[in-house]
Order: sequence, then C-alpha cells, then structure tokens
Amino acid sequence: MDEDKNENFFSFTLGTGMFAVPVKFVKEVFEFTSLTPVPNSLPYLRGVMNIRGSVVSILDLRKLFGFNPSDDLSQTSVIDLEIPRENEKPFELSIIADSVDVVSGLYMIQAGSASYGIPEEQSQFVRSVARRGEQFILVLDLIKILCFVESDVDKAEKARA
Repeated sequence: MDEDKNENFFSFTLGTGMFAVPVKFVKEVFEFTSLTPVPNSLPYLRGVMNIRGSVVSILDLRKLFGFNPSDDLSQTSVIDLEIPRENEKPFELSIIADSVDVVSGLYMIQAGSASYGIPEEQSQFVRSVARRGEQFILVLDLIKILCFVESDVDKAEKARA
C-alpha cells in the first residue's frame, strides 16, 4: 500500500475499536453539542447539525459497524469531513466518535483476512489495517461509506414512495 506511505491519518475510537481516516478529509473536530433528529431516517443517520452555516448529516458509525451506541452523545466528539466525489463538489458529512486520538502516520500491514474480522457487510468500509506500536487500527474508506449511505437513502426513499 505505497499510496499510504506519506499520508497522515486522524485516529479515533468507536466502541472498543480504533479507526482512522485520512487527515486530508478532516475539516474540523469538536465536542458534541446537539443535533436535530430526522424522523424516519436510517438508524445510523442520527440527525443533522448546523456547522458554520451548513446543515450537515451526522453519521453514527457505531451503529453502522454494529457496536452498541448510547443515546447519550454528551461525551462524544464530532469529526466533520469533506469527502471528494468525481465530477461533483465534495460532500460534507460528520461522524460521531467516542473519543479522538491523534494525527500520525501509520504503518500499513497485510491482514490475514480480507474481512479484518468484522462482518462481511461492514468490511467493505475498511480500506486497510494499520499498526501503531502494538495497536491495530482500521483505516476507513470514506468514499465507499458515502456511496453506501447514498444508496441506502435512495432505497429507503423508493420504498416510501
């Protein structure tokens, strides 16, 4: 994975797992304040938040990955992301993190399994496995996550129609 050699990553925790995203996609990080729930939305879309004048969807990856999230978000952080899209302007999306860690380079490793030990449906969201010291970190593929969410929203809208 030579493409990752000079790339820095922002790491954070979800449940008991450590995850990372390329730092180039991170706009800002802040403590959770409040959000507006959206009725009949998908379970992992917690609502929307006003971030510097933009209405941004809040994605709870804990629900997407099958962790047991709490409804109490007061001790969480929000990572505001800007995800590039082909021939379109970047898509702004925020994710909830149980805690935030650091920005650092990561050592990518070859995993013994393509699923990384997570359910098959969620393994598509993992770009690679990295290691920092003795800790393993799942590097997320934000573009695949965004495509999945957009597809899921389209299916839900068509089912309601």
